Amino acid sequence: MGSSLRGTGSERLLNRGRVDPLGVAFIVVAAIGFGTLGPLARFASDLGFTAVAFALWRAMSSVAALLVVLAAGVALRRVPTTRLGAISRVEWAQLVAMGGFVAGTTVSLFFAFERTTIATALIVFYTFPAWVAIAAVPVFGEHLGGRKIAAIALSGVGLVMLLAAPTEGEGGLDLIGVGLALVASLCQAGFALVGAGGFRSVPSLQSAALLRTFSAGIYAFLLVPLLILLGQGSTITDPLDSPEAWVLILTAGIIGAAIPAVLIIAGYRRIGPTRGAVRMLVEPVTGVFLAAMLLSEQPTPVQLVGGRLVLVGAALVQLTPVSRPGATTQAPVE
Repeated sequence: MGSSLRGTGSERLLNRGRVDPLGVAFIVVAAIGFGTLGPLARFASDLGFTAVAFALWRAMSSVAALLVVLAAGVALRRVPTTRLGAISRVEWAQLVAMGGFVAGTTVSLFFAFERTTIATALIVFYTFPAWVAIAAVPVFGEHLGGRKIAAIALSGVGLVMLLAAPTEGEGGLDLIGVGLALVASLCQAGFALVGAGGFRSVPSLQSAALLRTFSAGIYAFLLVPLLILLGQGSTITDPLDSPEAWVLILTAGIIGAAIPAVLIIAGYRRIGPTRGAVRMLVEPVTGVFLAAMLLSEQPTPVQLVGGRLVLVGAALVQLTPVSRPGATTQAPVE
């Protein structure tokens, strides 16, 4: 995989005129990996993990895996890296900011998964392309245009249908859960806006390792001390007694974080953010399918229609040409 992840990104965006099967494969595999997080978070909650605790251990295991692979790749001279001192201040600021957005997205989604169905949380989360399109007007000076406005409106109608539909069984519609999914969506939109065309001098594997390290640092130095102050420090370590907990941590960290984090950056650099973001719609499909198969979460017919409208609107927003290159959505990074 070393050769496929090489390059700073600019050369990977030169071939936008044709389909790059390897880039598409990277995106799809990453989306499937991210799509596993809903069921994994639910299983972790059943074992006694809080959202913050599971996010922390997932982040730590993903960082460990990425650093091991990065060190091995450098030692074998198969993986390129950029000297840390050569990374500009602007790129460092982008990486740190995106680490914060990664942490915000992950924790908010994990809390949302605890309160509402995985399907509802993921569909609400995938309103983020609409937020990016709206924010790109003042941030990038883009023009919305009729097609993009219609796509945003379509997502809005779908979201209303999703939230207004009657729910079935436990874990149904919960307004706090929906609000947390919206927070995750806004964090992802912030990541997209900050990271549009950013840190191009840093190769994919190194970028993923730095982003995950910064997000893990937020958990360790901000959220964990807060839990300790609130008298909930034991929730961080208590669930670790069982082997099942470590299986979940390693699965979520490697399959649901480390591998997708590298592939998503490499994929976007090969096929561009617009084409890549459309392929990322595999994530909510994967999450809903796994929730139905493993957790018996069955969306109602109205919710399915509303969810489809949200995803179609998201795809149309991402497919609409923009006046400024690089101002489309970037990869989700739970």
